[in-house]
Amino acid sequence: MRIVGTWWMLCMLLFSTPCIAEQFAVITKANTLPLLTDAQVKMLYRGRLTHINGTHVQLADLPANSTIRTHFYHRLLGKSPTQMQAIRARQSFSGKFIPPYELYNEDMNTISQWLDEHPNGIVYIPQDWLSDQVRILYRLGDEDSL
Repeated sequence: MRIVGTWWMLCMLLFSTPCIAEQFAVITKANTLPLLTDAQVKMLYRGRLTHINGTHVQLADLPANSTIRTHFYHRLLGKSPTQMQAIRARQSFSGKFIPPYELYNEDMNTISQWLDEHPNGIVYIPQDWLSDQVRILYRLGDEDSL
């Protein structure tokens, strides 16, 4: 009986999804960009929207090996980064889409520097990385989104 209980516990640990806070913020340093809706954020990251209120925006992505990136895309679009890469490859081939700039590092200093260099830049981060240096355009994972 004890072996069955231990086996059951081991199975639960191995096959359960780790509990990771899936709360993200889509941020910018631009004061000219309005708050975004759920539909706008999805369209931005699917490559179907490149302008917000007439302003061309530039997207950044965390590095390809980032678990944060994986969780963001699953949470926002229900897609894996590999699926998004395939979608974007088709869009790029047709000339309809320029993929987000892939940041070389997964830290707030790199993100902040990129946003400084791209005045209409937009990037996603975990909400616990937020600071007063950035402006929140959208919250993903909160019941009380902006």
